Amino acid sequence: MTSSTPASRLCWIYPDRGTVRQRSAEAAAIWTTYTEIAADCGLAMSLHKSEALAVDATGPGEPRVFLDGERITPQDTILITSLWSLPHQVSEVCNQLFAYSIVEQAGFYLPIHPRMSYITTDKMATMLYLRDCPVQRVPTVRIGSGRDAISRHYEPALENLEYPLMVKPAYWGMGIGVCLAHDEHELRGLVGLAGGADTALVLQPYLGKGVNDFRVYVIDGKAHTVLQRIPQGASLTANLVNGGRLEYPPLPKELESSIDYIAERLRMPYFAADFLWDGEQFWLSEVEPDGAVGYAQTEEIAKIQRPVIEARFRAYLAAHAEWISRAGASA
Repeated sequence: MTSSTPASRLCWIYPDRGTVRQRSAEAAAIWTTYTEIAADCGLAMSLHKSEALAVDATGPGEPRVFLDGERITPQDTILITSLWSLPHQVSEVCNQLFAYSIVEQAGFYLPIHPRMSYITTDKMATMLYLRDCPVQRVPTVRIGSGRDAISRHYEPALENLEYPLMVKPAYWGMGIGVCLAHDEHELRGLVGLAGGADTALVLQPYLGKGVNDFRVYVIDGKAHTVLQRIPQGASLTANLVNGGRLEYPPLPKELESSIDYIAERLRMPYFAADFLWDGEQFWLSEVEPDGAVGYAQTEEIAKIQRPVIEARFRAYLAAHAEWISRAGASA
């Protein structure tokens, strides 16, 4: 069964693992604005845990899918299924993986395809998938930690890197856990700490102080808005939570071909691509299919951000309509 009626619901599957303080900050900085703009696009937006999904496949026809007890269908609902794996969300990763695969098989349109979400969540998987990007990737080594790290089994993989090294959790975000190791002794200490959480690490060359982060918001395959994040003081990252300063410059010409390449590889209505600028050249850093637009420090910044969010949601609606149309044509 298909329908030409546009989707009426936009449901984010998002782990409910944060503290009260975290949830309040996210609501004020992101979700409230998202909900308002979604309404302007004709969408009722809501947040749900992956455990809130229930699926009935007992009958011969299409399965019945329920979200927090309410029936949803591929025709009326767009599901946002980005994999979230920050430290406090790791316990829900398994639920997310299987839930996303299930709703995909149930026929829902997922603007963030599960396969792409899995690839873009891990920094090494991203680097391998985008190996032919015109802008050079940051040289990266990925190592495990865990209980056997004391054997230093990872050392042969480090032969092509020189200290100091940036040490990052392989699948976290927001600059959480980013450290600088000046020698092998500091690295061993960091690997040991990561082992306490069974967290894999990526190691990358230290590009120097003051490295800027250029985030390009890409909608329908084209650069929409560029956010430049500038670190303050000796900070290792330019994230806002670490005091980074914001600017919104035009898209640097050096990034144009890379945006085209990444858009072709990901084929998503929306994503954010991050590049580092060390003062001499750009480096591909990572890609976020659910790159947040929020934490506006001023009303002026909020006015810049709102068109990005609205364009994202309207791109989802257009892609969903095309998805439903193709499904009807093949039925």
